[in-house]
Amino acid sequence: MKMTKSGMPFHLMVVILGMTIINLLGCQSTQQNLRKANEFQNPFPNQATSYRNSRFPYVTDKTTDPKPPLKMTSNDFETLGDVYLSNGNFHMAFVNYEKSLKLNSENATAHYKKGLLLVDAGWNEDAIKAFQDALKCQPENGMAYEGLGQAFFQMKKYDESEHEFQKAIKRDPKLWKAHNFLGNIYDYQKRYDLAIKEYAAAILLKPDEGILYNNIGVSYSLAGKYNEGITAFYKALKTKTSKSKVYNNLGLVLAKTGRYQEALEAFRKGTGGAQAYNNMGCIYLNQGELEKAISCFEKAIAINPTYYAKASENLRKARMATVH
Repeated sequence: MKMTKSGMPFHLMVVILGMTIINLLGCQSTQQNLRKANEFQNPFPNQATSYRNSRFPYVTDKTTDPKPPLKMTSNDFETLGDVYLSNGNFHMAFVNYEKSLKLNSENATAHYKKGLLLVDAGWNEDAIKAFQDALKCQPENGMAYEGLGQAFFQMKKYDESEHEFQKAIKRDPKLWKAHNFLGNIYDYQKRYDLAIKEYAAAILLKPDEGILYNNIGVSYSLAGKYNEGITAFYKALKTKTSKSKVYNNLGLVLAKTGRYQEALEAFRKGTGGAQAYNNMGCIYLNQGELEKAISCFEKAIAINPTYYAKASENLRKARMATVH
């Protein structure tokens, strides 16, 4: 994945959420890595059951198939689809939503759930049609607008995506995921104040969602508000979100403010000692502190020989730089 100082590429992370902060094949700037850290915080992860309630809000939590009646109605097929969805069988869930819609083409919730499955699979054009069909049945369905926003987002049609998310929030102010997506869009556009505002709105609605604190921390940091960013990352660490990612983000910003020992400890907690020293070596190398960079790369190699190829390449660059 190529990264430039002028912006970040948008490659959908299906929930993402397993990002590296320092590119171990080469050192990148703090700003570049923070952008990567905030890239596409997708609220609809490809994980079967642990996220099902937030991904599919109409779906009830059932673990066994019901005994279907002799003659299935549209609602019966939808309910059966919900069961399959709850159990992580997305294919059969889709099949049953389709059967539901064949019996009742005006079943708005079945259209919506079908759209979520399609957008989750990356079939965005088909998802758009499904959400539009839901809106024909229920024109004020905020979640269908939110689904449209995500589909356009994945297609990199950010103006259309922003428009749909705004319509979603207008119809249902409690849609925290729409606020989160708007924050992602504004970060990409370098409109950090607007991004911070959207993440803050999402946090008010979902104060236990750790990724939101991580996202607002990234926005603060990219805006140069490092202390606010550090505070947000510490708040994220108090939640159940991915600790590794947050610790790495925290380490980047601590290093940016000159708090190198704290940065090293944050990296260590996030990824372990070898990668922590490699990360610090990259930071020192970017800052032109070559002797410190060399020391860190040597420590990374000494701690974990598996880092030899990565850290030794960085070490070679640092040593070559001292010659010039």
